[in-house]
Amino acid sequence: MPDLESQLQEDRMLRDAARALVLADIAHVKREVGAGEEDGPDLSSRARDLADDARDYVSGHRFQVGTVVAALVAAVVLWLLREPIAAIVRNVLESDGEVDADTEQVGDEDRSADEPEIPAETQA
Repeated sequence: MPDLESQLQEDRMLRDAARALVLADIAHVKREVGAGEEDGPDLSSRARDLADDARDYVSGHRFQVGTVVAALVAAVVLWLLREPIAAIVRNVLESDGEVDADTEQVGDEDRSADEPEIPAETQA
């Protein structure tokens, strides 16, 4: 039992020390935020300045920005349609393979039985 009591006392001391650290951190953050209100920059004015800069850039570089926007829209559309496009490509490739197989069979049937086959050694 005395061992459990000493462990409980140590745990309480650790808990109290951790709580003191957290409260000190909270007080520090409150001081930092409170001091920054008078001295710090106004975030809404900074956001307006950033928006004005962006608008000026876009108005001066319409072609470049339009090209980038068009490329992004095309990329999104292609990404969304990737499965149907892949199916179309697969169908085209499969149909090309079937045509090649049919022409090979027809070519074999047209070969005359009377023609002697040339040995592979003499073919160049």
